[in-house]
Amino acid sequence: MTGHDVSSMQRPPRSAVFTTLRYSKERGLFLFKQHSVRFQHHAEKLKIDLPNEWKKDVLGQIVAMKSEFQDGLVRIEYTSEGTWNISNRKYSTRNETCDAITVSAKMWPKRIAGTKHAAWDTYHEARQQAEASGVDVALFVHEFAVIDGDRGSPILLDEDGTVWYSSSAQAVDGITLHSILPELKSSGFPVQKGKLNERMVARCIECVVLGSGLGASTIESINSEEIGDGTTRLTDLCRIALSRLEDDASSWTGVK
Repeated sequence: MTGHDVSSMQRPPRSAVFTTLRYSKERGLFLFKQHSVRFQHHAEKLKIDLPNEWKKDVLGQIVAMKSEFQDGLVRIEYTSEGTWNISNRKYSTRNETCDAITVSAKMWPKRIAGTKHAAWDTYHEARQQAEASGVDVALFVHEFAVIDGDRGSPILLDEDGTVWYSSSAQAVDGITLHSILPELKSSGFPVQKGKLNERMVARCIECVVLGSGLGASTIESINSEEIGDGTTRLTDLCRIALSRLEDDASSWTGVK
């Protein structure tokens, strides 16, 4: 499994940290607490000093902007120069059956790897390449293994019933994935972290990509090759787990 090269002139990775999360005009920000913990951790890795009251700053700015916002996603970015950039956009693909292509992953040094940093053009270009190819998702590959997705975390249901997700240090620690892992485990699926190599992907029963925007979207083909056997056990469980989180008022942070 190889991927197309994606490269560009980018901002230095340590010039900003960001996260993207769901927004509802009625309920507010989804899993803001979890996103805040990761945002703080990634900022520390990137050597970006956040303001002491940064969460209050963010919520205050969203309150001031919410008349312009619509249901969808909010991207929150803080630059190394001390500037907040907050934007809102609609969902594109969510809880759907999708096709994917593979794209060669850029390898970052360990102190950058896995963070949501400023040099995100590789991800944007991968998504553009997917759209130009008539598919919905780009999967990053390195040494014949899937390590991450352009907008979410890929997970596989292996033929022995085990659910696998990437152990690569290059993969972003996805909030959606880690928020539903307990329910996957309690439902009887053995869950393992490991290398999603070409053979495992080819034989998998099901492949799902989990993300704030994507929700739980099933991957039906990769590079025009069909994968999975058509069952939706893993997809259904992921969507049920997400639905339960959505129904839990404590998952939302109000913006008023």
